[in-house]
Amino acid sequence: METAVDSKLIEAITYDEDSRHLRVYLTNGQRREYEGVPKGVVVGLTMAESPGNFYMKAIRGKYPPRP
Repeated sequence: METAVDSKLIEAITYDEDSRHLRVYLTNGQRREYEGVPKGVVVGLTMAESPGNFYMKAIRGKYPPRP
């Protein structure tokens, strides 16, 4: 399921709870994919005052990217 995000950096995300696979759709048209992301981190991203800052601090570089 795709979830819209109110952010200047992130347009939307999709998350598979079973595989803990997160896709991040950026406003510049790029897509980033990450493995092993816990549900709590994804909830934090969607509820953050600044989802872009949360993404940069808590996800990017912290979880293995999926090729």
